[in-house]
Amino acid sequence: MAENLAAKGLTLPRDFVTFEADSKLHCSLDDVSATCCWTDISEPLPSPVERGAFLVRFLRDQQDCVIWYLYLRPSGEAFVVHSHLDYEYEYEARRDGEETETNLDDPEEQRAAILWCAPSFEEFAHRFWIENRLWHALNGNDLYGLEPQVRDYLRHYAPPAIPT
Repeated sequence: MAENLAAKGLTLPRDFVTFEADSKLHCSLDDVSATCCWTDISEPLPSPVERGAFLVRFLRDQQDCVIWYLYLRPSGEAFVVHSHLDYEYEYEARRDGEETETNLDDPEEQRAAILWCAPSFEEFAHRFWIENRLWHALNGNDLYGLEPQVRDYLRHYAPPAIPT
């Protein structure tokens, strides 16, 4: 994949490369996922909404309801988006002459299908890990075993106390 990106003048974000290269981190999102998400890295796929930009799929949920991508711009900017569309499938179907319900040539349709998620992979991974840890704790009635950073995250979203 690195060669394909380099040929397009793109690089993967350092936080993503570090995460994927670390054997302890590599599948940690899969392990914590409450919805059976799994790591599934694609080759760079052309963005259907911005010339010269690319999508790299890195995570999908079990039923493909949500698929997360790195969005790579030629300027070097990278952030995380999500979609209900598997763009690798869409491009392969188009290449093979198969019809799909998706119109990759309609920029408005595609802008509605690609939604911003996080300013960096690191922030996405951190929130994903924390929110899934919370789900497991809340559904297992084990809030006391949570790491301090997870409890702080939950406290941030707690409703304010009612003044007495």
